[in-house]
Amino acid sequence: MPAPDPLMITEALSYGIAGDHDHALGLLQPIVDTGPASTYALLGALAEIASKEARDTHQPGTRFGIETEGPDGATDIDVLPPPVRFAARFTTAWANRDRDMALALFHAVAEPADRDGTDELADCITALYGMAVAVAEQTVLEHRRTRRGTA
Repeated sequence: MPAPDPLMITEALSYGIAGDHDHALGLLQPIVDTGPASTYALLGALAEIASKEARDTHQPGTRFGIETEGPDGATDIDVLPPPVRFAARFTTAWANRDRDMALALFHAVAEPADRDGTDELADCITALYGMAVAVAEQTVLEHRRTRRGTA
């Protein structure tokens, strides 16, 4: 599987943290344009970032699940918009090191999107990118606090 350029992903996340999402996603587009294998690898890299805090704060081998909360308490994940639901499921599979599930989730979105010419895959990539940016932003803020001695 071709590995996407980690510097390009880091640069895209930096632009995302700065709020320039159009530029950030534009940087990631060539990875997607290369084909399904590089797109899957990109999603894996984003999921690795999105799940970093959870993986770092739990013992190796921890199995992760998905909990969703609504106004009345716990709710089913199916209430989430499909791209967000995909991002949550893909990230959870990736954090659990269940590559078979992650690949199945990818194919379940990529194949119909490619066949039907829809934006579903792009929307899923954008949702997972958003999760990775949120985690990266928190990591940067934590690093700044630690450096300043305010953690």
